[in-house]
Amino acid sequence: MCHLPGGCTHTDLPDWTPCGEGMVCDGSGACKTVWESKGMAFVPAGTFWMGCNKAKDSQCDDDEKPQHKVTLSAYYMDITETTGAQWMACVEAGGCTAPDGDRYEFSCNWDTTNGQAKRGRELHPVNCVTWIQAQQYCVWRGAGFDLPTEAQWEMAARGSCEENGSAAGDPACAKAMRTYPWGEAKATCDYAVMDNGNGTGCGKEGTLAVGSIPAGDSPYGLHDMAGNVWEWTRDWFAFYTAADQTDPVGPGSGSQLIVRGGSFIWWLAQDMRTCVRSYADSGDANGTVGLRCSRSFP
Repeated sequence: MCHLPGGCTHTDLPDWTPCGEGMVCDGSGACKTVWESKGMAFVPAGTFWMGCNKAKDSQCDDDEKPQHKVTLSAYYMDITETTGAQWMACVEAGGCTAPDGDRYEFSCNWDTTNGQAKRGRELHPVNCVTWIQAQQYCVWRGAGFDLPTEAQWEMAARGSCEENGSAAGDPACAKAMRTYPWGEAKATCDYAVMDNGNGTGCGKEGTLAVGSIPAGDSPYGLHDMAGNVWEWTRDWFAFYTAADQTDPVGPGSGSQLIVRGGSFIWWLAQDMRTCVRSYADSGDANGTVGLRCSRSFP
């Protein structure tokens, strides 16, 4: 936090930075890194167990097994899914192209007629964007930005060993891995923007504004890591191996890319689990798929 009483915004010494080098003051007077001030959460370097935790989860699919140990370097991750308003800023700056809203008129949050986010959905997640468009958006954000690797996405969703109450070398860490971003409580509309049983997202027409259900936040404070829209990752699909891994990036090529997190039209609790994987072609622009970006440290 800030080094001055009342917050770091209060100083008559303009040549002195009370937060320290590389830190800035946010609107509340708290000291944050530049990237945290831009809506990103810091995910410390750590170890976690990736894949289905059969000690707690009876729904393990073949592509979620085996559970295996992964160690990641520190990184940043967007706290929210990319919104229509954020995408519009990229389009206006010439860094992005418009989503393909005409293909999925009901579920797309982009108005192709007016070339902007649909009225009232500016703070909903942008969707109907391809993997290539998603990468272009992240690159437009600046140096070090990209789509998260699948491993980065999963640790941000479920937490490291330390975030789950275990040391990295503790054999109990594998069993400690949480089933959902919020813990073990069954997925409902109290935790995730999911189908409430009648084909709509928690009683609304499709998505909700990002961060609408904070009870479902991940250990690092990330919103909507389950539900709302699937999120593109950087990785091509491959089945897991049991080997320990450090900063894995997935295969160099493939036929389909990994999306994570479930969406507003998925209604089974098991579909909101942190280990659930799905796939899409790089050119797909689906109304259930959006994105968030990561950034390498520092």
